[in-house]
Amino acid sequence: MKKLFALILLIASASLQGCMTYSHHSLQTVDQWPLASPEQEKPSVYLKVFGEYQVNDNPRVSTADVAKLEQVISQTLSESGRFSRVTTAQEESDLYLTVTLHNHETGNMGLAVLTGATFFLIPGAFDNTLTMSIAVRDGNGEKLGTAQQQESLTTWMHLFLIFAVPFQDRSDNLLRQLTQSTLQQAVDKDLL
Repeated sequence: MKKLFALILLIASASLQGCMTYSHHSLQTVDQWPLASPEQEKPSVYLKVFGEYQVNDNPRVSTADVAKLEQVISQTLSESGRFSRVTTAQEESDLYLTVTLHNHETGNMGLAVLTGATFFLIPGAFDNTLTMSIAVRDGNGEKLGTAQQQESLTTWMHLFLIFAVPFQDRSDNLLRQLTQSTLQQAVDKDLL
């Protein structure tokens, strides 16, 4: 009977692990969205997206869903009102944008192992700094400049944070805000 109870407790604790992520809200605010566009003709854009990942200053293979990133970033660029067309298909365009999303994760690996070994009874935390850079090139491939913004996130992991899971903010919203802020900086630098 004790073994059955211990097994049920083990399964329940393994399935009831929770985490809560919150943003530090350090992004530059966007004054107006969609961005005010000049009266001139709107350029077409070819978009290329890359993902990079680093843990405690050690580069790792990125597990970012680049197709999802492209979809969110492309949609945000289209909604900005600054471009006549945004495409990820290789087509001749007026502007070429290379967007790199770099995720730098930092945390105590010993505490992460301890958190996992205790089935999340001992809480653990790690931080992620998301940096988005947009390199802008003209139709001839000449680099016009780069805009870059970053946002920091903290994630806490603990058994009883399972109740916070339904209230988590979706990462799509953060990506949109990060794209909007980086695009605003590119406009402020007269790159677009």
